[in-house]
Amino acid sequence: MINIRHTGIVTNDLKKSLIFWQKIIGFKIVNSLVEKGDLLDKVLGYKNVNVRTIKLKDTKNNLIELLYFINSPSVKKKNIKPYTVGYTHISITVKNISRIYKKLKANKIKFNAVPQKSSDNKVKMTYCRTPEGAFLELVEEL
Repeated sequence: MINIRHTGIVTNDLKKSLIFWQKIIGFKIVNSLVEKGDLLDKVLGYKNVNVRTIKLKDTKNNLIELLYFINSPSVKKKNIKPYTVGYTHISITVKNISRIYKKLKANKIKFNAVPQKSSDNKVKMTYCRTPEGAFLELVEEL
């Protein structure tokens, strides 16, 4: 493996996701496309894929990709918990977790708990719910 290329996040509310990832968390848009065609049909496993993809990066060039499927097959939304089997969260390192926590709370982002010190006292951390239904782990190294 060379590196992790990006993390893909499927959303059903692109505007809300962009506000969260761009305006609140601080990622910047680097690419926005509407993608379709035979290649995507084959790779994603359904006919006539029509998806808007928006790639965003942070100051360290980490990429996330928001995907808004314009015509996806109907799928029941999974209620993800921190202990759900499979991918559940993205973790980011932050400089001032208390300031970010207050900013997110002011934007009505839901948290499981206020930032907590780890048992080894090396980090403070917490989980918040993303607009897509998964979790974002915020970690401040102490």
